[in-house]
Amino acid sequence: MAIFELPQRDGLPPGTTNKLPHSQVTQHGPDDVIQKLHDWCFALPSVANEHSGISVPGARALVLHEGTECNHDAFMVGREFAHIHPHPDNGSMHVKLSAGDAKTVVDAGWGEDHYLVTQGHYPAGLIMVFSPRDDTELNVVKRIVAKSYTFATGKEVTI
Repeated sequence: MAIFELPQRDGLPPGTTNKLPHSQVTQHGPDDVIQKLHDWCFALPSVANEHSGISVPGARALVLHEGTECNHDAFMVGREFAHIHPHPDNGSMHVKLSAGDAKTVVDAGWGEDHYLVTQGHYPAGLIMVFSPRDDTELNVVKRIVAKSYTFATGKEVTI
């Protein structure tokens, strides 16, 4: 498997909350970019678009279909390995990754550890991925989601 590398995200990181719900409060992407993110995520093989079992109302969860072989360590709850936040926290996501891949995302400025991770209540690997602000950033976020999908299924997807 190839080394997971990401370009450095441009600019300052967005503002986020340091409490639950863990949310992004600035630098949200435009609706058309976020719609493309939804469309791509929910076209992944064996992924259902469901209400999140762990996030705020309106969050859309990436849930693996029953019967899909999977890594149970990759789930937040049930078979949910990621979810996309609704307005006003438009387009940021929480995803599960291996601890090393999560560190790669955080170090490149594309996300941050989930509040529960920073408080020591959840193991490393659960991160918030910042909302893509344009199509170029959307492609990077897709790569991160693809890595989470691979962590959950053991199968790679093309971007």
